[in-house]
Amino acid sequence: MKRIHRTTVVAAIAAASLVVSTGTVFATGQTVRVNGASSVALLLDKCKTDYATATGDTASGYTAAGSGTGKNAIAQGQVDIGLSDSENTNANKPAGMLHIPFGAWPVTVMYNLNTTKSVNLSTETIAKIFAGQITMWNDPQIVADNNKTYKVPVYKVKDGKTVLDKNGAPVILRTKTIRTYFTFPNKKIIVVYRNGGSGTSNNFTTALNKLHPTIWTKPGNDAFATAFPGDITKDPIGFQGGANAAALAQIAQRTKYSITYNEFSFAKDYGLGVANVINPAGNAISPSSTEGILGAFSVAKYTADGLVTFDYTNKLASQYPFSATTYALVLPKYASATLAGSVKDWISFHSFDCPKVAVNSGFAQITKTSDLGKQILAQLAKIG
Repeated sequence: MKRIHRTTVVAAIAAASLVVSTGTVFATGQTVRVNGASSVALLLDKCKTDYATATGDTASGYTAAGSGTGKNAIAQGQVDIGLSDSENTNANKPAGMLHIPFGAWPVTVMYNLNTTKSVNLSTETIAKIFAGQITMWNDPQIVADNNKTYKVPVYKVKDGKTVLDKNGAPVILRTKTIRTYFTFPNKKIIVVYRNGGSGTSNNFTTALNKLHPTIWTKPGNDAFATAFPGDITKDPIGFQGGANAAALAQIAQRTKYSITYNEFSFAKDYGLGVANVINPAGNAISPSSTEGILGAFSVAKYTADGLVTFDYTNKLASQYPFSATTYALVLPKYASATLAGSVKDWISFHSFDCPKVAVNSGFAQITKTSDLGKQILAQLAKIG
């Protein structure tokens, strides 16, 4: 495996090779072909210079075409790494293909209420809104969620970093009590959802089904309309679709009283409010909380193939219920050891180093000693 050497990269580039501790020599200057999920677009853009400096490699231009594209591109040999926010179950996936959960992030509920003030929404309220059972902003259940007392975790910090337990969950020092007040307009809610195949839709609808199966009666799916517990076409005004993450944000921005689910970074870019989610423990957790995301991963289950299964109903105090992962879809063997090493470097850098650079991207900083970090390293070791 080619390793990242920050302090020797200039010399390595000049020599056009990098010598690692095993004695193997890899040529630098590789272009790693990557495409797929839109969730990671901002993360990759913010880190591309640091990635090139750290590894001596570059990545191909990222078009963020969606998880479906990432799955098809790896099958058709168009990329070295396909990115997807959901499991690749396609019949044409490459034999032995690995899922590496290299990114941890929140599916964020955001809205256009002429304010960026955060509202609080329980997972049940969210399920009813997106299922079309709650249709007005001044519905009693939304009002009740936002006019009450909540507990918010305060995490233990040492040397400027949140202290994690052995499973990678943040250590809670104490909780603080917050009283909220919010007045909502007597306006119809406009739900903006993702058209076509989307890993973000899959993560969101899977969570809704696992959390509230009597409300969200269908299993999660890349297609929101397929997972929707009813006929979404019956209300073309109340439910409006967008082709990709940017389109969802644009529609929500120009549509007053709308609500959508999207990647965290789009809220700030498009002036949308962000909901704190009341988790099964009764705590209001912000999607901007790295601790909330790490909490969800600390109680998740991992398969030998690299897949993550979240324990959505777990009452861990810190858990953000709509946490998600982006998978790097990779081959077990590449045409050359050089390319295999570069693929490993790309994933390792963007898992452990990039979130420290892209601090406002919404991605959690993964530690190598956490359960998630160990899973990433175990899957990387399988690439030859």
